[in-house]
Amino acid sequence: MDGKRRVVSENGILQNIGLHNDQSILSEREIAELNTSILQYLKPILQKERHIYHILEQKLIDTQSNSLQYSDLIPNEISENFLQKKWSNIIKLQKNLHELENKNKILENRNNELMSVINELTLKLETKSSTESLKKIDWIPNTLKASLKYHTASITAIVIHPFNPYLITASQDGMIVFWNLLDLSEPITQIKTAHTSSINCLKFQPNSSNLISCSNDQTIKIWDLSNINNLNKTPMKILTGHEHVISSLSINKENPNILISCSRDQNIKIWDLQTGWTIDNIIGHSDWVRCIDSVGDYIISGSSDTSIRLTHWPSNTGIGLCIGNTQVIEDVKFLPLECNKYLDNLKNDSNDTDIEDNKIYEKLGYKYAVSCGRDSLIKFWKLPKPEFNPITGDPIVNSINPYGECILQLKGHLTWVKKLEIHYNCKNLISCSDDGTIKFWDLTNLNDSNELIKPIKTLNEHGNFINCITIAQPKGELIDDNIRCYLASGGVNRTVNVWV
Repeated sequence: MDGKRRVVSENGILQNIGLHNDQSILSEREIAELNTSILQYLKPILQKERHIYHILEQKLIDTQSNSLQYSDLIPNEISENFLQKKWSNIIKLQKNLHELENKNKILENRNNELMSVINELTLKLETKSSTESLKKIDWIPNTLKASLKYHTASITAIVIHPFNPYLITASQDGMIVFWNLLDLSEPITQIKTAHTSSINCLKFQPNSSNLISCSNDQTIKIWDLSNINNLNKTPMKILTGHEHVISSLSINKENPNILISCSRDQNIKIWDLQTGWTIDNIIGHSDWVRCIDSVGDYIISGSSDTSIRLTHWPSNTGIGLCIGNTQVIEDVKFLPLECNKYLDNLKNDSNDTDIEDNKIYEKLGYKYAVSCGRDSLIKFWKLPKPEFNPITGDPIVNSINPYGECILQLKGHLTWVKKLEIHYNCKNLISCSDDGTIKFWDLTNLNDSNELIKPIKTLNEHGNFINCITIAQPKGELIDDNIRCYLASGGVNRTVNVWV
């Protein structure tokens, strides 16, 4: 657009006024309309200077192209006060534009506020998720979800399926009952005559759905639970060989086809689950062997003779002994190596800090054990390091010091402590007792002043002797999606409690 205006001289001659289309962004018609509207606007103003008006009229008409002349415009196409209306519209448009700019600014500010809120909420959700994850890993039950009453005698064994939501309970009535943890209103099914006498232990074979049970009837039975809803109530295998009550079973992930059992006949037997045959028989205790646990090739066992023995089963060699208890040992367990960092802080042998010693323990797969019994105590033991046969490489008893060291004992229960469970986070120990309570102990807060250590949680709704407890283990890696928050306990009052 190159429209120009110059001051009118006295002789009324006006030059360089109007619009040309050399570089205009307007079309030919729009230029004609604009020039015409200018003349329309100036005509009443220049009534007394009509010669000036005629000069302007001629000038504006001359600036238009030959294709569109002033006379070509139909009068009604240029409405009255056309220029003023156009100008008013421009003002309105400017006003609207200003209002839109203000609204846009408000919306931008609002958008920034909302983004800030979203970011804050996202951070809170991430924090909440992290906190919930932390709570799930460190979960401790506080709510009694259900009390199940179906058995006709004292509950003596209980286990949760390793990856399905099933709870399996057993009793002195010889019956195994199957429950759905998602609907505990009634059992899924039961095996009423699983054993002819009290069932003392239930274990799952790792990486399978095979359930193993042992009983006072001196038998071990293997059950296929691949389809609980259509359960085969006939055992896959029956293992015989013990001559008295079979008290407990152990099987570990390193040797899923090796089963270990202990009995009142003072024997510990090693079984091949594939063939059902006995591999070996270990005799070390002088009385009823009540409890047993295993890590790799090593067994730890507790007995009515008040001793705890450490054995290398492939070579049938006793390599350690823990003594000092005055009453029957009810349960004993290896502590996972993840627990070492908590127990290493306690006062014990100065060699604990020796790197070579720790390497030996890591190779063995154990360093500490925990036991409980009829003296109402929970005891932590640092197990002795064996020596090794220079020819065969098998572990042998440490000739200098074959004894385990009791580094700590917890006094919290009022009477017999029956069973121990190690929380999957390896930071909490769970115990149950004839005093009717289940207690949770924080391994991260242990110290040498035994009297100052108190349980961090006590569940006391059982109201009677508690024989057994179990906690649901993660379905694989220790991540949120795999963690299941269930604890179950069974008592003399024929009741199974499920805690969440």
